[in-house]
Amino acid sequence: MLPAQANNEAMADLLKVLRDKGTISAEDYNMLKNAAAADQEKTEAAQAEVKKQVAEATADMPKITTDGKIKVESRDGAWSFQPIGRVMWDAIDSDADDLADDAQGTELRRARLGFSGSIYDWGYKFEADFAGGDASIKDAYVSYGNKFSNGVRYGVKMGQSHVPFGLNTKISSKYMSFMDRPLFADTDWSPARQSGVVADLAADDYRWTFSAGLTNGGLSGGETTDNGSTFAARASFVPYMASKNQLIQIGAGYLTRGGGDGFDDDQRVVSHIDNTKPLELVVAPSADDGSDAFTIDAMAIFGSFHAMAEYLDYTNDTTAGDIDTTGYAIEAGYFLTGESLKWKKGYTSGITPKSKYGAWQIAARFENMEIDEISGNATSGDEADKFTLGLNYYPTKNTRLMLNYDKITDLKIDGVSRDEEPSALKFRAQAFW
Repeated sequence: MLPAQANNEAMADLLKVLRDKGTISAEDYNMLKNAAAADQEKTEAAQAEVKKQVAEATADMPKITTDGKIKVESRDGAWSFQPIGRVMWDAIDSDADDLADDAQGTELRRARLGFSGSIYDWGYKFEADFAGGDASIKDAYVSYGNKFSNGVRYGVKMGQSHVPFGLNTKISSKYMSFMDRPLFADTDWSPARQSGVVADLAADDYRWTFSAGLTNGGLSGGETTDNGSTFAARASFVPYMASKNQLIQIGAGYLTRGGGDGFDDDQRVVSHIDNTKPLELVVAPSADDGSDAFTIDAMAIFGSFHAMAEYLDYTNDTTAGDIDTTGYAIEAGYFLTGESLKWKKGYTSGITPKSKYGAWQIAARFENMEIDEISGNATSGDEADKFTLGLNYYPTKNTRLMLNYDKITDLKIDGVSRDEEPSALKFRAQAFW
């Protein structure tokens, strides 16, 4: 049905034609034109009344957002609730090159469900991962946030949340350019989530941020098992920003961990289903005197091109001496279809394809991780160089298909150089909400 205004304009044009052709008299034309104008006024008044009644009837009803997510919130923004989740299914063909048995197969890498929301200035989030068959708690916290009179944002999280330390560890798996993080990220060298308190400060536009947290290990069975505490802090600032698609950001973090709990971490090198973990460091609780670490990072976005780099230095203080672990990763990416990596609150976020046919991205990364060799510690002295090539296709802003090729170009195990160069071809289908 045409709007009332369009109907009246069409009627007026028709009456003019009939008058000009002599079908109706000028007197009849004026009479019919006035009648049409009166009908228009009645129609507009009726429409205004309907709008008023609808507004009054829905004034107390919640607002529902369905653009890539389902979010329910009050009209005044006082409260909100949103179900969240992600599914990541991988298919992997890994060539261990005689280092161990080859690994081929599929894996449900992540299968998360949860919810988040707010009640006035208070917030909450809970998310668990069911990919391993049992629930693993990721985020579980209550938060509070507001602004000072000068516009500076502040907030605090109480519960399990991200440790304010590394850049690659903090970037969500939903938005990473590659299927796997760098070798040092999301490990005990750069821990992802722990239970405790994290406080944040940030400029209103997030051109600078500062976070600090005091945590006590990750939740397991509803409680933490570590006795030592971890203090971590991270800051970032943007020295150059022409827009959110033209910027340079610099960041740095510091972490210190109490002793007595020991240290035990190991890493696969080319895929999550590798049959061996050649990068390993074990420190017994009796020899553990704590740890200190720092990280520096940089991110640049210039239109469709982006680059990112991070360096980590982690020192385990032991009774036998210090063990220094270093790692770095340098990556670059480009959107072939004109999109830009999305910068949000000092990290990266999702992209929206410009075309109904989706978006295409290519990316490459080189990285290194090295664990010092120390006399009497047979598990140290490991090192690996790796490069990764990636091709990503985004059918929509909530779905992505990924193809990665990883290859080790230099490997040292227990201080001995090895000839093996493991590699892997990996595919992922992911969706999130």
